[in-house]
Amino acid sequence: MLTIKKMIFVVLLFLIALPLNANAVTEPKTETTYDDAITVNGTELVATGVALREKTFLKVDVYLIVSYIKKGATLGENKAESLLNLEEPKMLQMDLTRGFSNEKLKNAFSEVIEDNYDDMSAFQSDMDTFLAYFTADAEEGDRLIFAYWPADGLTTSLNGTELGKIGNVEFMKALWTVWFGEDPADDDMREALVAAVK
Repeated sequence: MLTIKKMIFVVLLFLIALPLNANAVTEPKTETTYDDAITVNGTELVATGVALREKTFLKVDVYLIVSYIKKGATLGENKAESLLNLEEPKMLQMDLTRGFSNEKLKNAFSEVIEDNYDDMSAFQSDMDTFLAYFTADAEEGDRLIFAYWPADGLTTSLNGTELGKIGNVEFMKALWTVWFGEDPADDDMREALVAAVK
């Protein structure tokens, strides 16, 4: 009888030790999980990683971001660069953990993109269009999705509402430099966002 009780105890410990969602990627500080595979427009996408953006020496949480690419897409040795240049279905989901002004949001995009390019003439007008999407201040809980489909271009959505589409593939790549470029918003985030690539 005692042996059976011990066996039950061991099994229960094992079950407790399992992650709540075995098919997930997890951001370690916040313990936030995202599905490691999703289906969008009939296409299966797999997670490449999840990261947390922090600001100031106080490490204030700003947003969580998870990256997805088409299942079966091949990335080279430099995973971040390959993912940036990938012209197959891919998606970024940003979940804001605090509110801030729309000017700060726009600057967060434009400053990093400018740091990665000496010449932005190939997509400057598209960048202006993109920044014009953001007319209201960002709020905690807002969800931004950037979805790229070769046939449609880059679609930006806020809380489920489409803000617009941009067909220029060069602007898509420019936006991805914010997280995957040579000079990203944060080097640790770049590493985390490809950590789940197998």
